[in-house]
Amino acid sequence: MSVLGRQGFQATRRVDIRPPLTGRGCAEWSGPVPLRLFVIPPSAMVTDHLPHGDGLVAWAFIRELAHRGHVLHVAAGSVDVRQELPATLALHRLGDGGAAGGLGRLRYMRRVRRLYSELARSQAFDLVHQLNPVDVGVSLALADQPVGLVLGPYWPDWAPAGVGADRETSAAALRVKGILRAAQQRRATSVLLSTPAAAAKLAAPGRRAPAVRELSAGIDDDLWRPPLQESPGQDVLFLANLEVRKGIHVLLDAFGRLSSELPGARLLVGGAGPEEEPVRRRLRESSALARVELLGRVPHDRVAATMQACDVYCLPSYGEPFGMTALEAMACARPVVATNAGGLGHLVPDAGGVKVAPGDAAALAAALRDLLVDQGLRRAMGEHNRRIVETRYAWGRVGDRLESVYRDALT
Repeated sequence: MSVLGRQGFQATRRVDIRPPLTGRGCAEWSGPVPLRLFVIPPSAMVTDHLPHGDGLVAWAFIRELAHRGHVLHVAAGSVDVRQELPATLALHRLGDGGAAGGLGRLRYMRRVRRLYSELARSQAFDLVHQLNPVDVGVSLALADQPVGLVLGPYWPDWAPAGVGADRETSAAALRVKGILRAAQQRRATSVLLSTPAAAAKLAAPGRRAPAVRELSAGIDDDLWRPPLQESPGQDVLFLANLEVRKGIHVLLDAFGRLSSELPGARLLVGGAGPEEEPVRRRLRESSALARVELLGRVPHDRVAATMQACDVYCLPSYGEPFGMTALEAMACARPVVATNAGGLGHLVPDAGGVKVAPGDAAALAAALRDLLVDQGLRRAMGEHNRRIVETRYAWGRVGDRLESVYRDALT
Protein backbone atom coordinates (compact mmCIF):
# COMPACT_ATOMS: atom_id res chain seq x y z
CA MET A 1 0.00 0.00 0.00
CA SER A 2 1.26 3.46 -0.83
CA VAL A 3 2.25 5.80 1.99
CA LEU A 4 2.98 9.53 2.00
CA GLY A 5 6.34 10.82 3.20
CA ARG A 6 6.64 13.77 5.56
CA GLN A 7 7.13 16.25 2.72
CA GLY A 8 4.62 14.75 0.33
CA PHE A 9 6.76 12.15 -1.41
CA GLN A 10 4.66 9.15 -2.34
CA ALA A 11 6.46 5.87 -1.67
CA THR A 12 5.37 2.31 -2.38
CA ARG A 13 7.07 1.01 0.76
CA ARG A 14 8.79 2.34 3.83
CA VAL A 15 12.22 0.88 4.50
CA ASP A 16 13.17 0.38 8.14
CA ILE A 17 15.51 3.17 9.25
CA ARG A 18 18.56 1.85 11.05
CA PRO A 19 22.18 2.94 11.45
CA PRO A 20 24.27 3.18 8.25
CA LEU A 21 25.52 -0.17 7.09
CA THR A 22 28.90 1.03 5.92
CA GLY A 23 29.24 4.63 6.93
CA ARG A 24 29.62 7.57 4.58
CA GLY A 25 32.74 7.29 2.50
CA CYS A 26 33.58 3.87 3.92
CA ALA A 27 36.67 2.41 2.23
CA GLU A 28 36.40 -1.12 3.57
CA TRP A 29 33.33 -2.47 1.82
CA SER A 30 34.03 -5.62 -0.16
CA GLY A 31 30.61 -7.34 0.06
CA PRO A 32 28.37 -8.97 1.00
CA VAL A 33 27.59 -6.23 3.58
CA PRO A 34 24.69 -4.31 2.03
CA LEU A 35 25.04 -0.71 0.92
CA ARG A 36 22.61 2.16 1.28
CA LEU A 37 21.96 3.55 -2.19
CA PHE A 38 20.05 6.59 -3.37
CA VAL A 39 19.04 5.81 -6.95
CA ILE A 40 17.80 8.24 -9.60
CA PRO A 41 16.38 6.17 -12.49
CA PRO A 42 14.65 7.39 -15.67
CA SER A 43 12.54 10.19 -14.28
CA ALA A 44 9.61 9.50 -16.60
CA MET A 45 8.91 5.93 -15.44
CA VAL A 46 9.96 2.87 -13.49
CA THR A 47 7.96 -0.16 -14.59
CA ASP A 48 8.10 -3.94 -14.75
CA HIS A 49 5.50 -4.44 -17.49
CA LEU A 50 4.81 -1.33 -19.59
CA PRO A 51 6.53 -0.88 -23.01
CA HIS A 52 9.00 1.70 -21.70
CA GLY A 53 12.60 0.72 -22.43
CA ASP A 54 14.36 2.94 -19.90
CA GLY A 55 11.79 2.13 -17.23
CA LEU A 56 12.07 -1.63 -17.70
CA VAL A 57 15.87 -1.58 -17.63
CA ALA A 58 15.87 0.66 -14.56
CA TRP A 59 13.52 -1.72 -12.74
CA ALA A 60 15.75 -4.67 -13.60
CA PHE A 61 18.82 -2.93 -12.14
CA ILE A 62 16.89 -1.89 -9.04
CA ARG A 63 15.39 -5.35 -8.49
CA GLU A 64 18.77 -7.07 -8.84
CA LEU A 65 20.37 -4.77 -6.27
CA ALA A 66 17.47 -5.15 -3.84
CA HIS A 67 17.51 -8.93 -4.15
CA ARG A 68 21.20 -8.82 -3.20
CA GLY A 69 20.19 -7.16 0.06
CA HIS A 70 21.22 -3.57 -0.68
CA VAL A 71 18.95 -0.89 0.79
CA LEU A 72 17.61 1.34 -1.97
CA HIS A 73 15.65 4.57 -1.97
CA VAL A 74 14.64 5.27 -5.57
CA ALA A 75 13.52 8.73 -6.73
CA ALA A 76 11.31 8.31 -9.80
CA GLY A 77 8.95 10.53 -11.72
CA SER A 78 6.34 7.79 -12.12
CA VAL A 79 6.08 4.19 -10.92
CA ASP A 80 3.99 1.34 -12.33
CA VAL A 81 5.28 -1.90 -10.81
CA ARG A 82 3.16 -5.02 -10.34
CA GLN A 83 5.71 -7.25 -8.62
CA GLU A 84 5.95 -7.51 -4.85
CA LEU A 85 8.72 -5.20 -3.71
CA PRO A 86 11.70 -6.53 -1.75
CA ALA A 87 11.74 -5.39 1.87
CA THR A 88 14.86 -3.27 1.30
CA LEU A 89 13.36 -1.18 -1.51
CA ALA A 90 11.38 2.07 -1.41
CA LEU A 91 10.13 3.68 -4.63
CA HIS A 92 9.39 7.41 -4.21
CA ARG A 93 7.08 9.00 -6.77
CA LEU A 94 8.12 12.60 -7.38
CA GLY A 95 5.88 13.46 -10.32
CA ASP A 96 6.74 14.15 -13.95
CA GLY A 97 9.33 16.64 -15.09
CA GLY A 98 12.76 15.11 -14.61
CA ALA A 99 13.27 14.32 -18.28
CA ALA A 100 11.66 17.56 -19.44
CA GLY A 101 13.64 20.66 -20.21
CA GLY A 102 13.73 24.04 -18.55
CA LEU A 103 11.65 24.80 -15.49
CA GLY A 104 10.10 21.32 -15.36
CA ARG A 105 13.49 19.73 -14.85
CA LEU A 106 14.53 22.29 -12.25
CA ARG A 107 11.35 21.63 -10.26
CA TYR A 108 12.06 17.91 -10.41
CA MET A 109 15.64 18.45 -9.26
CA ARG A 110 14.37 20.41 -6.26
CA ARG A 111 12.12 17.45 -5.36
CA VAL A 112 15.07 15.07 -5.64
CA ARG A 113 17.16 17.24 -3.37
CA ARG A 114 14.36 17.63 -0.83
CA LEU A 115 13.79 13.87 -0.72
CA TYR A 116 17.49 13.16 -0.33
CA SER A 117 17.79 15.74 2.46
CA GLU A 118 14.81 14.28 4.31
CA LEU A 119 16.17 10.74 4.12
CA ALA A 120 19.74 11.76 4.96
CA ARG A 121 18.61 13.12 8.33
CA SER A 122 18.19 9.57 9.62
CA GLN A 123 20.64 7.55 7.52
CA ALA A 124 23.90 7.99 5.66
CA PHE A 125 23.95 6.94 2.03
CA ASP A 126 27.05 5.21 0.69
CA LEU A 127 26.49 6.12 -2.97
CA VAL A 128 24.18 7.94 -5.34
CA HIS A 129 23.57 6.19 -8.65
CA GLN A 130 21.90 7.95 -11.58
CA LEU A 131 20.69 5.54 -14.24
CA ASN A 132 19.76 6.38 -17.83
CA PRO A 133 19.00 8.99 -19.07
CA VAL A 134 22.09 10.54 -17.54
CA ASP A 135 22.39 13.65 -19.71
CA VAL A 136 19.36 15.33 -18.11
CA GLY A 137 21.62 16.44 -15.27
CA VAL A 138 19.38 15.49 -12.33
CA SER A 139 22.26 14.35 -10.11
CA LEU A 140 23.54 17.96 -10.09
CA ALA A 141 20.81 18.58 -7.52
CA LEU A 142 23.12 16.75 -5.08
CA ALA A 143 26.40 18.22 -6.31
CA ASP A 144 27.36 19.56 -2.87
CA GLN A 145 26.66 16.34 -0.98
CA PRO A 146 29.66 14.38 0.42
CA VAL A 147 28.70 11.07 -1.19
CA GLY A 148 30.12 9.16 -4.15
CA LEU A 149 28.27 9.36 -7.49
CA VAL A 150 27.97 6.60 -10.12
CA LEU A 151 26.62 7.64 -13.53
CA GLY A 152 25.17 5.33 -16.13
CA PRO A 153 25.24 3.18 -17.98
CA TYR A 154 25.31 5.75 -20.73
CA TRP A 155 23.78 4.68 -24.04
CA PRO A 156 24.71 6.08 -27.46
CA ASP A 157 22.32 8.65 -28.92
CA TRP A 158 20.29 8.18 -32.05
CA ALA A 159 21.52 10.36 -34.89
CA PRO A 160 20.64 14.03 -34.23
CA ALA A 161 19.42 14.59 -37.78
CA GLY A 162 18.72 12.81 -41.06
CA VAL A 163 17.30 9.35 -41.82
CA GLY A 164 16.95 7.33 -38.66
CA ALA A 165 17.13 10.34 -36.34
CA ASP A 166 15.12 10.29 -33.14
CA ARG A 167 14.15 13.87 -33.85
CA GLU A 168 15.88 16.93 -35.21
CA THR A 169 18.16 18.23 -32.47
CA SER A 170 19.43 21.79 -32.55
CA ALA A 171 23.07 22.65 -32.06
CA ALA A 172 22.09 24.66 -28.97
CA ALA A 173 20.38 21.65 -27.40
CA LEU A 174 23.43 19.50 -28.08
CA ARG A 175 25.66 22.11 -26.41
CA VAL A 176 23.44 22.15 -23.32
CA LYS A 177 23.59 18.36 -23.12
CA GLY A 178 27.36 18.47 -23.37
CA ILE A 179 27.60 21.06 -20.59
CA LEU A 180 25.38 19.02 -18.25
CA ARG A 181 27.29 15.85 -19.09
CA ALA A 182 30.65 17.43 -18.30
CA ALA A 183 29.38 18.96 -15.04
CA GLN A 184 28.04 15.62 -13.83
CA GLN A 185 31.16 13.70 -14.77
CA ARG A 186 33.40 16.19 -12.95
CA ARG A 187 31.43 15.34 -9.81
CA ALA A 188 31.26 11.56 -10.49
CA THR A 189 33.28 8.78 -8.93
CA SER A 190 32.49 6.28 -11.71
CA VAL A 191 31.05 6.47 -15.22
CA LEU A 192 29.49 3.41 -16.86
CA LEU A 193 29.20 2.81 -20.62
CA SER A 194 26.69 0.29 -21.99
CA THR A 195 28.99 -0.54 -24.92
CA PRO A 196 32.08 1.07 -26.47
CA ALA A 197 29.67 2.92 -28.78
CA ALA A 198 28.76 5.12 -25.80
CA ALA A 199 32.33 6.39 -25.39
CA ALA A 200 31.32 9.54 -27.26
CA LYS A 201 29.43 10.50 -24.08
CA LEU A 202 32.67 10.88 -22.13
CA ALA A 203 33.49 14.50 -21.43
CA ALA A 204 37.04 15.80 -21.67
CA PRO A 205 38.82 14.72 -18.47
CA GLY A 206 39.29 17.39 -15.85
CA ARG A 207 41.64 17.52 -12.91
CA ARG A 208 40.03 14.40 -11.43
CA ALA A 209 38.70 12.06 -14.09
CA PRO A 210 36.15 9.46 -12.95
CA ALA A 211 36.81 5.76 -13.40
CA VAL A 212 35.25 4.49 -16.63
CA ARG A 213 33.84 0.96 -16.80
CA GLU A 214 31.73 -0.93 -19.32
CA LEU A 215 28.47 -2.29 -17.92
CA SER A 216 25.48 -3.17 -20.06
CA ALA A 217 21.95 -4.01 -19.07
CA GLY A 218 21.36 -7.63 -18.15
CA ILE A 219 18.65 -10.20 -18.76
CA ASP A 220 16.80 -12.85 -16.77
CA ASP A 221 18.23 -15.99 -18.35
CA ASP A 222 15.60 -18.16 -16.63
CA LEU A 223 12.70 -16.26 -18.16
CA TRP A 224 14.39 -15.74 -21.53
CA ARG A 225 15.56 -19.19 -22.53
CA PRO A 226 15.56 -21.50 -25.57
CA PRO A 227 12.31 -23.28 -26.40
CA LEU A 228 11.92 -26.84 -25.18
CA GLN A 229 11.48 -28.07 -28.73
CA GLU A 230 12.69 -26.55 -31.98
CA SER A 231 10.25 -26.44 -34.91
CA PRO A 232 12.15 -25.96 -38.17
CA GLY A 233 10.68 -23.10 -40.11
CA GLN A 234 11.54 -19.86 -41.86
CA ASP A 235 9.94 -17.23 -39.67
CA VAL A 236 11.67 -13.86 -39.29
CA LEU A 237 10.58 -11.72 -36.34
CA PHE A 238 10.78 -7.94 -36.01
CA LEU A 239 9.68 -6.69 -32.59
CA ALA A 240 10.02 -2.94 -32.04
CA ASN A 241 8.19 0.34 -32.33
CA LEU A 242 7.07 0.94 -35.90
CA GLU A 243 9.27 3.93 -36.65
CA VAL A 244 11.51 4.85 -39.55
CA ARG A 245 14.57 4.82 -37.28
CA LYS A 246 13.93 1.14 -36.44
CA GLY A 247 14.41 0.21 -40.10
CA ILE A 248 10.98 -1.32 -40.65
CA HIS A 249 10.75 -0.10 -44.25
CA VAL A 250 14.25 -1.37 -45.02
CA LEU A 251 13.16 -4.76 -43.70
CA LEU A 252 10.04 -4.76 -45.88
CA ASP A 253 12.21 -3.93 -48.89
CA ALA A 254 14.55 -6.80 -48.00
CA PHE A 255 11.75 -9.31 -47.46
CA GLY A 256 10.15 -8.32 -50.75
CA ARG A 257 13.42 -9.17 -52.49
CA LEU A 258 13.66 -12.71 -51.10
CA SER A 259 10.03 -13.78 -50.68
CA SER A 260 9.77 -15.28 -54.17
CA GLU A 261 12.89 -17.39 -53.58
CA LEU A 262 11.67 -18.70 -50.23
CA PRO A 263 7.94 -19.51 -50.50
CA GLY A 264 7.93 -20.88 -46.94
CA ALA A 265 9.34 -17.75 -45.34
CA ARG A 266 7.22 -15.43 -43.23
CA LEU A 267 7.91 -12.03 -41.70
CA LEU A 268 6.21 -11.42 -38.36
CA VAL A 269 6.06 -7.77 -37.35
CA GLY A 270 5.34 -7.02 -33.70
CA GLY A 271 4.83 -3.50 -32.42
CA ALA A 272 2.91 -0.32 -33.06
CA GLY A 273 3.83 3.26 -33.78
CA PRO A 274 3.67 6.14 -36.25
CA GLU A 275 4.61 3.99 -39.26
CA GLU A 276 1.82 1.46 -38.70
CA GLU A 277 -0.51 2.87 -41.37
CA PRO A 278 2.28 3.30 -43.98
CA VAL A 279 3.29 -0.31 -43.30
CA ARG A 280 -0.30 -1.52 -43.73
CA ARG A 281 -0.57 0.42 -46.97
CA ARG A 282 2.59 -1.21 -48.32
CA LEU A 283 1.25 -4.66 -47.46
CA ARG A 284 -2.01 -3.97 -49.29
CA GLU A 285 -0.21 -2.74 -52.38
CA SER A 286 2.51 -5.40 -52.76
CA SER A 287 2.01 -9.08 -53.55
CA ALA A 288 5.67 -9.66 -52.60
CA LEU A 289 4.68 -8.81 -49.01
CA ALA A 290 1.72 -11.19 -48.84
CA ARG A 291 3.48 -13.31 -46.18
CA VAL A 292 4.05 -10.42 -43.80
CA GLU A 293 1.90 -10.73 -40.69
CA LEU A 294 1.28 -7.81 -38.33
CA LEU A 295 1.10 -8.96 -34.73
CA GLY A 296 0.32 -5.56 -33.24
CA ARG A 297 1.68 -4.62 -29.83
CA VAL A 298 2.82 -7.81 -28.10
CA PRO A 299 2.03 -7.83 -24.34
CA HIS A 300 5.15 -7.91 -22.18
CA ASP A 301 4.26 -11.32 -20.75
CA ARG A 302 4.03 -12.79 -24.27
CA VAL A 303 7.28 -11.44 -25.68
CA ALA A 304 9.45 -14.37 -24.56
CA ALA A 305 7.13 -16.95 -26.15
CA THR A 306 6.96 -14.86 -29.34
CA MET A 307 10.75 -14.71 -29.48
CA GLN A 308 11.10 -18.46 -28.88
CA ALA A 309 8.71 -19.20 -31.75
CA CYS A 310 10.72 -17.40 -34.44
CA ASP A 311 13.67 -18.78 -36.41
CA VAL A 312 15.59 -15.54 -36.98
CA TYR A 313 15.33 -12.23 -35.16
CA CYS A 314 15.92 -9.07 -37.20
CA LEU A 315 16.47 -5.53 -35.92
CA PRO A 316 17.69 -3.28 -38.79
CA SER A 317 17.75 0.00 -36.82
CA TYR A 318 19.67 2.99 -38.13
CA GLY A 319 21.54 3.47 -34.86
CA GLU A 320 20.05 1.48 -31.97
CA PRO A 321 21.59 2.68 -28.67
CA PHE A 322 21.70 -0.90 -27.34
CA GLY A 323 19.02 -3.30 -28.55
CA MET A 324 17.28 -5.08 -25.67
CA THR A 325 15.12 -7.13 -28.01
CA ALA A 326 18.27 -8.41 -29.72
CA LEU A 327 19.59 -9.47 -26.30
CA GLU A 328 16.28 -11.20 -25.56
CA ALA A 329 16.55 -13.07 -28.86
CA MET A 330 20.11 -14.11 -28.01
CA ALA A 331 18.93 -15.45 -24.64
CA CYS A 332 16.29 -17.50 -26.47
CA ALA A 333 19.08 -18.98 -28.65
CA ARG A 334 17.94 -17.18 -31.79
CA PRO A 335 20.38 -15.93 -34.44
CA VAL A 336 20.21 -12.18 -34.95
CA VAL A 337 20.41 -10.14 -38.14
CA ALA A 338 21.04 -6.50 -37.27
CA THR A 339 22.79 -3.34 -38.36
CA ASN A 340 26.42 -2.72 -37.58
CA ALA A 341 25.65 0.61 -35.95
CA GLY A 342 25.26 1.99 -32.46
CA GLY A 343 25.07 -0.49 -29.63
CA LEU A 344 23.96 -3.35 -31.89
CA GLY A 345 27.34 -3.40 -33.58
CA HIS A 346 28.90 -4.35 -30.22
CA LEU A 347 26.06 -6.41 -28.74
CA VAL A 348 25.55 -8.95 -31.54
CA PRO A 349 28.59 -11.27 -31.74
CA ASP A 350 30.00 -12.21 -35.14
CA ALA A 351 29.46 -15.90 -34.36
CA GLY A 352 25.85 -15.27 -33.31
CA GLY A 353 24.46 -13.30 -36.20
CA VAL A 354 25.02 -11.20 -39.28
CA LYS A 355 25.45 -7.42 -39.24
CA VAL A 356 24.88 -5.18 -42.26
CA ALA A 357 25.10 -1.47 -42.95
CA PRO A 358 22.02 0.61 -42.00
CA GLY A 359 19.59 1.18 -44.84
CA ASP A 360 21.07 -1.53 -47.11
CA ALA A 361 18.06 -3.63 -48.12
CA ALA A 362 20.06 -5.82 -50.52
CA ALA A 363 22.61 -6.78 -47.85
CA LEU A 364 19.82 -7.35 -45.34
CA ALA A 365 18.00 -9.67 -47.78
CA ALA A 366 21.19 -11.64 -48.42
CA ALA A 367 21.85 -12.05 -44.69
CA LEU A 368 18.31 -13.27 -44.04
CA ARG A 369 18.45 -15.64 -47.01
CA ASP A 370 21.69 -17.24 -45.83
CA LEU A 371 20.21 -18.01 -42.42
CA LEU A 372 16.76 -19.08 -43.55
CA VAL A 373 18.13 -21.76 -45.88
CA ASP A 374 20.61 -23.18 -43.35
CA GLN A 375 19.04 -24.64 -40.21
CA GLY A 376 22.42 -25.88 -38.94
CA LEU A 377 23.89 -22.38 -39.14
CA ARG A 378 20.89 -20.96 -37.31
CA ARG A 379 21.26 -23.54 -34.55
CA ALA A 380 25.01 -22.91 -34.15
CA MET A 381 24.54 -19.15 -33.99
CA GLY A 382 21.68 -19.47 -31.52
CA GLU A 383 23.69 -21.75 -29.23
CA HIS A 384 26.62 -19.31 -29.34
CA ASN A 385 24.32 -16.43 -28.40
CA ARG A 386 22.91 -18.37 -25.45
CA ARG A 387 26.42 -19.06 -24.12
CA ILE A 388 27.30 -15.37 -24.42
CA VAL A 389 24.18 -14.44 -22.46
CA GLU A 390 24.91 -16.93 -19.68
CA THR A 391 28.51 -15.82 -19.24
CA ARG A 392 28.13 -12.06 -19.74
CA TYR A 393 24.57 -10.75 -19.71
CA ALA A 394 22.69 -12.81 -17.12
CA TRP A 395 21.67 -10.49 -14.29
CA GLY A 396 23.79 -12.44 -11.83
CA ARG A 397 26.89 -11.60 -13.88
CA VAL A 398 25.87 -7.97 -14.39
CA GLY A 399 25.11 -7.59 -10.69
CA ASP A 400 28.55 -8.92 -9.78
CA ARG A 401 30.19 -6.35 -12.04
CA LEU A 402 28.05 -3.52 -10.68
CA GLU A 403 28.99 -4.43 -7.12
CA SER A 404 32.61 -4.35 -8.25
CA VAL A 405 32.02 -0.80 -9.55
CA TYR A 406 30.54 0.17 -6.18
CA ARG A 407 33.48 -1.43 -4.37
CA ASP A 408 35.95 0.61 -6.42
CA ALA A 409 33.90 3.78 -5.91
CA LEU A 410 34.17 3.39 -2.14
CA THR A 411 37.94 2.97 -2.04
